[in-house]
Amino acid sequence: MKMTSFNDLFTDWFQPERCLAWAKRAGWYKRKGKIDPFEFLLSLVFGQLSTTERTLAAQAHSLSEPVSRQAVEQRYSPAAVAYFQNAFQQTMQASLNWQPASPMAHQLEQHFSALNLCDSTVLACDPSLAALFPGCGGGGSAASIKVLLCYEYLQGRLNVLDLLPGKCSDQGKAQRVVQSIPRRGLGLFDAGFYHGTALQELQERGGYFVIPWPHNVSVWAQGNQGQWHRVNVAEHLRQTSETVVELSSVRLGTDQAGQLHAVRLVAYRLKEERANRRRAALREKARTLGRTPTAEALELAGWLMLITNASAQKLPARVLGFLYRVRWQIELVFKQFKSVLGLDSSDTTDENRLQCEVWARLLCGLLLFVWHSYANAACWFMHRREISFLKMAKRLQQEGRLLAQALGAGGTRLAETLVDLNRKILKLARKEHQKSRQTTWQNLQEHWLDLIPNLQESPPAHAPAMT
Repeated sequence: MKMTSFNDLFTDWFQPERCLAWAKRAGWYKRKGKIDPFEFLLSLVFGQLSTTERTLAAQAHSLSEPVSRQAVEQRYSPAAVAYFQNAFQQTMQASLNWQPASPMAHQLEQHFSALNLCDSTVLACDPSLAALFPGCGGGGSAASIKVLLCYEYLQGRLNVLDLLPGKCSDQGKAQRVVQSIPRRGLGLFDAGFYHGTALQELQERGGYFVIPWPHNVSVWAQGNQGQWHRVNVAEHLRQTSETVVELSSVRLGTDQAGQLHAVRLVAYRLKEERANRRRAALREKARTLGRTPTAEALELAGWLMLITNASAQKLPARVLGFLYRVRWQIELVFKQFKSVLGLDSSDTTDENRLQCEVWARLLCGLLLFVWHSYANAACWFMHRREISFLKMAKRLQQEGRLLAQALGAGGTRLAETLVDLNRKILKLARKEHQKSRQTTWQNLQEHWLDLIPNLQESPPAHAPAMT
């Protein structure tokens, strides 16, 4: 099968006719005017790459036909929100159907069909928008938006699951999150997404999970006579000198409907310095509440405890703790969204413009991550090196306006611009070799993949086509 080039894929997603159809469907475009739907979308999406030109005046100036700042402001309506949301969802769905010939995915495809990192981040809004996007209150913002997101690590693909008021809890959306994990896929979750029923359903349909053990969830083990007894995990850990302790085939929870069956609880002793920091934080939190932490809580603070339904053969204990560190990648995703794209830097008090900005920045981020996954795969084949997302994003920040103009022009100019940008990315955005610190992928290879005989690397038939 011929590998579709990234340039063909990118230009296929941004067709003026397609944007016009989205704008008509949303009711934003009713008759021809000075502001073209295609240009309006591009001006906001790629305007997010600029660190200094995120104003209405800058957006008006970027359009091919001069209009006033007020004219642009008037176009931010509920229909515009629907237009931008539809553009994001259609593009995201198209991105999920494409993938580069990634050597990372090739090595893991016989083990897990996907490696999904799921989490949420909160974006503060102007307090005047509290009725539309109520925040958590307390010390947090009165108004905020929660972005629920799934990042597929192997292919570098983003799936934005929902935009919610900031006060919504992660646990309340656990069902939605686990549904994003495909059969044979592995989901790495934050402790806030623990929901026994949702995780059990994931297990029953052939999916896998790794999630920290919530200390308030009881652990049950089966004795020699077949009877189940509750395990005092803290006491069990206190009595051992091992650095890794595993409890196999345990049950979690007392509620029959929400009970997790046949899971592993693996505990990793933390280094003394880190354990002491966690215990100090626990004592300080208890002090502010007028309490004293229990001996059990202080003992558990010295361990990282993970639960998984993957067997020890599929995911050995020595690997499980290291693999969970990959979850940090989604924190980097959020960091890039905020620091590079300014996802949480809007100061508008207009609810329609705010929502359009959020969808535009998510769309811009989606394109950057798809671009990064293609560039990363190509760079690995060509140079055995990875592409730095931050370096690539900064490069595109410098070229953002040029890219938007080339997309508007199309044809030969767009093709030449994309070829030039890809050449610069492959040359200037590579990760540097660090003798003192390996990349996440290098660590996964050394500690896991290279130790599995039937998963030794052999490149796919086609390298990813960038141009």
